[in-house]
Amino acid sequence: MKLIDSHKENWMITGQPQKRLILLGTLFLAQTTLIHDGDVAFSAVPSSDSTASPRFTSEEEATSRGTELGIGGAILEGPKLAEVSTYQTWVVVYTAGRAGVKPGGGIRIALRQLNHLWSAVQNEDPQAAGYLTVQSPDNVPISLSVECGNWSKRFMGPYFAWQNIVEVIVGEAGLRLGQTLRVTYGDRAHGSPGFLVQPFDESRYMFKMYVDALGTGEYLPLTNSPAVTICAGKTHKLTVLPPSDAVAGRPIACTVRAEDRFGNPVTQYRGTISLSATDSQARLPDPYTFTEADQGVHRFENVVFNTQGCQSIFVEGGTFHDRSNPVDVTASRPSRSLLWGDLHGHTLNSDGRGTVSEYYDFAERVAALDFCAVSDHAFEIPDEMWNQSKAVTNKANKPGRFVTFNAYEWSGESNSGGDHNVYWLGDDPPIYRSITGYHPLNLQMYHGPDPKVKHVGELLSKLREHLVDKNVFCIPHRGGRAGNPKWHDPKTQRLIEIFSEHFRSEPWANEFLKEGHRIGIMASTDNHYGNPGYGYLKRGQETDVAFRPAEVGMALIAVYAPERTRKSIFTALYDRHCYATSGDRIILEFACDGHIMGSEYKTDEAPLITVRVAGTAAISRVEIKKNSSVVHTVEPNGRIAELDWKDPDFDSGQQSYYYVRVVQTNGEEAISSPVWIE
Repeated sequence: MKLIDSHKENWMITGQPQKRLILLGTLFLAQTTLIHDGDVAFSAVPSSDSTASPRFTSEEEATSRGTELGIGGAILEGPKLAEVSTYQTWVVVYTAGRAGVKPGGGIRIALRQLNHLWSAVQNEDPQAAGYLTVQSPDNVPISLSVECGNWSKRFMGPYFAWQNIVEVIVGEAGLRLGQTLRVTYGDRAHGSPGFLVQPFDESRYMFKMYVDALGTGEYLPLTNSPAVTICAGKTHKLTVLPPSDAVAGRPIACTVRAEDRFGNPVTQYRGTISLSATDSQARLPDPYTFTEADQGVHRFENVVFNTQGCQSIFVEGGTFHDRSNPVDVTASRPSRSLLWGDLHGHTLNSDGRGTVSEYYDFAERVAALDFCAVSDHAFEIPDEMWNQSKAVTNKANKPGRFVTFNAYEWSGESNSGGDHNVYWLGDDPPIYRSITGYHPLNLQMYHGPDPKVKHVGELLSKLREHLVDKNVFCIPHRGGRAGNPKWHDPKTQRLIEIFSEHFRSEPWANEFLKEGHRIGIMASTDNHYGNPGYGYLKRGQETDVAFRPAEVGMALIAVYAPERTRKSIFTALYDRHCYATSGDRIILEFACDGHIMGSEYKTDEAPLITVRVAGTAAISRVEIKKNSSVVHTVEPNGRIAELDWKDPDFDSGQQSYYYVRVVQTNGEEAISSPVWIE
């Protein structure tokens, strides 16, 4: 092997008979920071290209240019289907097209945001996981750089959310038509175990290819980049999910799914399951054997409770069993149903995984949610993509069964207001983008000369212009850029996200409440894995950035709404008749003098505070909080808790707010929206 110094890079020539290059070249590693959300401040990443003018206004345009030039193609050698959290080896084979590859040109292979959940891509230790090698044709020198960390100084702006990049540049003679570069991820020839796969499933994990055929530094995307399917592992548990309320004698639906140890639905599950219930008079379906068509999830439509009270369903399947969330069975339909949703998550349209359609399918079919919203980063959504997202969202909306809302995340720095998700009742709302993620060379993050919303105050003002009959609101959250309580509009900023995959953020939310902001409490996953309403993983404590695979499920919002329709649910959310859980479907009822959570009213006497909880595990503690401080606590140590309480220190001359926090023995929590009393 001959090393040639060229422009202070290490160039390598493959001269060995097997034509395999064990790379010893320069390794560029960005600081690997586990920014799990991908909500990063791009303005903090200086780029020499930050003022460059875009040559293309869309990826389609850039792809068409590559096709016109004839920049070649790529295939993937290795398994087409890989199980989560296993070691694999893949070879990306790039074949030069009629344009060839001029000296100084090359390829870039980009992996998706959050790729830190795979093995770290490296070419220094041939015995360690993630070892990468490159094989080039005879006498073609190449140089390699690897920059695979979520915080990529070189590629973050132009390539986000594909900033995990392996770059191979060819020298001297370049590549001719038909010549190939072979890039092996997880090369096991010298002892590496291979390339560790992510722990969550994905229908199409892509090795996205860019080619600079002319050696000008302009990398164009291939029309068809190679991809694989990541599937669930072995069945680890069964989960059964009925609704939280039912009417005695009337059928309800009940979903049963098989999961692996990370919470992914096991599509290959073929077990036979049977259902039972705490209600001995319940009418339940016969034992059922899962089929290929089920894809690991089956919905039973004919479950009937006949005994009033708090009931549960049990599922048994061989060694697997589960107890459902509690179900309140009543004699007649309640005036408000308890409905479950996830309003915060990302797809391939921003820095998440999967399509918008797949996202809603998972929410309805697998997670058994009642309502859902995709909230991709607005700065990554070109107009055409926004129109497509709205069309899919509207099509997925099924009044009476499953409700969807058009939404997006306005991602502002904390000193300009912080991240806020914007939700619309209508089916064709406008989109307002922040300047945080703007980059003129990123084909998803350049939106022409359209003005950007620089501050949350401007965003709130624009939303107020559209506000008619509770048809729009926004929610601050704490992820990459924490919402800032300094700025608030009581008409449009109606809720705050207190649980997500990032943190349990009650202290941060209390900053808003203590400022006098009358905002309700909600939770949603902010998931980036295409699995709304359930998984896949949940972070540890706020000081712990590691993931704990034993914890599956992250956050849910519960709302009391009269109907399962857009208007009914949206109005109930706007009116703050909702609460947050850290993932379990805990039933929580809270009222002051009969005024339910989210209400405002006046009284001269100490209010009668009523609380009822039906837990998914034993309830270790119920706290009543006044102005964010605990004023009363009970320790039920059972699955049901009911209490009435009057504040002995109530002062009719002061404004106060009360809310309830529930903690279970399994660590799961529920926190109600407040009631404000003047």
